[in-house]
Amino acid sequence: MSVLKIRRTVNVAVFIGLIGITSSPAFAMSLNEALRASLENSSAIAAARQSWIATREAIGTHTSTTDLTARLNATGSVGKIDSKAGQGLTKSQYLSTGVTLSKNLYDGGQTKEKTRLAEINLQQASAIYAKTEQSVILGTIEAYLNVLKAGREVGLHSRNLTRLKAHVNVAKIRVDAGAATPTRLAEAGARYARAQSDAILAETRLTNAKDSFRSLTGKDARDFIEPSITGNLPIDLLDAETKAQVGHPDILAAIAAERAADQKFNTLQAAVRPTLALNLSANTKTGTGTTLDRDEVSAELVFSSPLLSTNATSSTSRRIAASFKQAKLDRAEATRKTEVAAREAFRNWQSTGIRVDAVTSEIEAFRLVAKGIASEAQFGQKTTLDLLDAEKDVNDAELSLVLAEHNQLLAAFRLKAAIGSLTAEQMGLGNVLGQLADMPPTPPPFDNLFPFNRKPITD
Repeated sequence: MSVLKIRRTVNVAVFIGLIGITSSPAFAMSLNEALRASLENSSAIAAARQSWIATREAIGTHTSTTDLTARLNATGSVGKIDSKAGQGLTKSQYLSTGVTLSKNLYDGGQTKEKTRLAEINLQQASAIYAKTEQSVILGTIEAYLNVLKAGREVGLHSRNLTRLKAHVNVAKIRVDAGAATPTRLAEAGARYARAQSDAILAETRLTNAKDSFRSLTGKDARDFIEPSITGNLPIDLLDAETKAQVGHPDILAAIAAERAADQKFNTLQAAVRPTLALNLSANTKTGTGTTLDRDEVSAELVFSSPLLSTNATSSTSRRIAASFKQAKLDRAEATRKTEVAAREAFRNWQSTGIRVDAVTSEIEAFRLVAKGIASEAQFGQKTTLDLLDAEKDVNDAELSLVLAEHNQLLAAFRLKAAIGSLTAEQMGLGNVLGQLADMPPTPPPFDNLFPFNRKPITD
């Protein structure tokens, strides 16, 4: 089953206005519109995007180790020296200034390996962002569907109140005319009072659903359009597992974490390889009372290589090995949990479809019974209580259908989340917030290249 078919006993025209807002259908809010608003309003999404940017900047941190660096040096002193020529103490002072240029010629592959590690970490950050996005989308869908369900329930309770009020009015007329006993009036009145209580509770649930929707989207709940499921859903349990293994963000994040743990072995190996650097320097020294006046220009190649393995290196190696084993176990656990969740979501979706069919058949049967009892009651073959019970069965079944259809639609979206396909792109939202790769870097909190003065960070 790739297309979700939802039966509706209440058409769109009936639903308009049930959620308590008088607006034209032209201004109805679709699910995609709600999702766009939620993504734009979500602080969790904003934080996840900034986390991704921070992870991306780590790549530049490691590649910058190959940049040419320059440093200005200045030293000076003032003092007195004792001349051996018997002239006593002589005042002396000098100033030394210079510039040093340094270039990392070979670092044992540290830049390459650390950059690769940062790239893998960015892949993990992308998977974590996808999980956050999927969570926000699913939460918004649940809030949207809750408003729809609560609105339909309010409509059914309102219709039930109207029907029971008519029974009360008829009972009053018959009692006044002496054609019925006060018991009949009391029965109708009791049912009406209970229906009033149920209607108040339904209105409360609707108000709460609207509040939840507003907190997620920053928008007031308007007339909603019944959503449909886009894209193919899994055809069986194996298909659900396969799709989850390929696209679920938890598995993708675990795979990236395992790769990152493995890459740390390479970074450690690079750290103990020989290094070669080139230093160019120019210095000027001037002074009085000394013989230090001179200019110096120098170039040097600095070769460095560890000769002994340190305890720190051995400890780091053991820590990386333990982290790698942990990452492999975490990946296996993430895969297991994701597969189980995908199977459960698929079964739940299937069962909700069966439930909708069963309740639909139940409603048809109850309506036939209620129609028959109403006909028999006209000839005194059935009592008013019998009729009230039959109509209550119909109303309860209609409420059950609202819940069943709600659960079916929600189960379909949860199934999409379980296989990792509940993303903005696959939901047809387009570039709501723009691609992650196109996000500009955060402006540095300094007035210039030199971090002398920090300035406040603005949004």
